[in-house]
Amino acid sequence: MVPSRIPTHLAASGMNNAFAAIALAGDGAEMWRRDLGYRAHDVIADPARNVCAIVGRKPGPMVMICELGSGALLRGLGPLPNCSFDGHGVFSADGSLLYTTQSEGRAQLGHIGVYEVASGALRDSFSTHGIEPHELLWSVDGRHLIIGNGGIVDRNATDPINSSLVRLSASTGMLLQKTVLDEELETLSLRHLARLQDGRIAFGAQDQDPATDLRPLVGIFDAMGQVMFLDLPHDVHRRMAGYIGSVAVDGAGTVICATAPRGGLAAFWSGDDGSYLGSVELADTCGVAGVGVAGEFLLTSGHGRRLLVHVAGGAVMVAEAHPADPLQWDNHLSSARAG
Repeated sequence: MVPSRIPTHLAASGMNNAFAAIALAGDGAEMWRRDLGYRAHDVIADPARNVCAIVGRKPGPMVMICELGSGALLRGLGPLPNCSFDGHGVFSADGSLLYTTQSEGRAQLGHIGVYEVASGALRDSFSTHGIEPHELLWSVDGRHLIIGNGGIVDRNATDPINSSLVRLSASTGMLLQKTVLDEELETLSLRHLARLQDGRIAFGAQDQDPATDLRPLVGIFDAMGQVMFLDLPHDVHRRMAGYIGSVAVDGAGTVICATAPRGGLAAFWSGDDGSYLGSVELADTCGVAGVGVAGEFLLTSGHGRRLLVHVAGGAVMVAEAHPADPLQWDNHLSSARAG
């Protein structure tokens, strides 16, 4: 495929109760748009094989496998019996398989559904060893899956939730590691993940009871399963309203960004020492992705705005503000190019 015809970023969007997946070029221009009969959550790419997957938002009815360069539909995937897709997936390193998070029934039991990309056939399935799984990603060696089990059965309930971060064998589904937060943090749902260059996992949480306390929302999970929460200035922490919408790292894998759509801001940290670097204002911002170089991120908002942000020398700066688009960018933004 001609490299210039590969999009740089992919995202779901909405406008007037209609939903779509959209591919963006490096200059911000729309390359293609695929209208959807359902709301998508994440759109992920396998650029080496010119395919992408449009994953339904929980409770997702389907996943579409499409051509990356054109958006043409190749095939659709259905969920496991009595399950729905939970919004995220990852391709295997060779592109032959797609791993998806799914929840079963009213109890929201977590499953990984593994599909053959070429045929759409279900290859395998196994437990996530938790409730209501959300985002998943690969370990740095490509052998294990890291999964955020959100643990929420009923978002209207105030009961303690059953959230966890787990590491599974991708070939067998065997549970290798499970981290559960301390009791005083049992209202936190561990949902969104990003991998740092050294293999540690940055994560963002959502607090089911944000009115009673300022609980930590962003942290790093190391290879031993230990958790380090990242510092936040009190005013920024309070503005986040207990809700992190997405987490990403830059192209070098050393700077962390977490978006807070309810607070209208994105915050940044050094992945090396966990120090807070600053924040930028963007109303209803949720989508974030690295742009392939050190210290740069693209942010999207539900009001159709996009910001290019540059982090260098401990400072956070808006490098470019794109004109507002006549649509609502949805929860996530993903890089469509390798590296």
